[in-house]
Amino acid sequence: MLIVVLVAVVGIIAFVLIGSGSPDIEEASKPIVDQILQEQYDINRSCDDVTVTNDNGDNTYEAKATLDNGSAININIEYYPKKDRIYVQIPYSEVLLLN
Repeated sequence: MLIVVLVAVVGIIAFVLIGSGSPDIEEASKPIVDQILQEQYDINRSCDDVTVTNDNGDNTYEAKATLDNGSAININIEYYPKKDRIYVQIPYSEVLLLN
């Protein structure tokens, strides 16, 4: 069961609760990126792919989200294995590039 919740902070951060098993962080991040763009920024785009570009070693990742129009934005992902949650942040500076 997936539960997606949005929280407004400096950028927009969202998290998802993953069902049992090890999460595919990239795959689990895609619908969160969609929701942030569409509901928080009113941008009619969807995320086609997320690729982790840097594993910071502390369950935080830098990633690139490729959108349906071919543009790519940088995102940040945090994974909390004990809570089985993934947080996604889209820096506002990345959103400005889409307009």
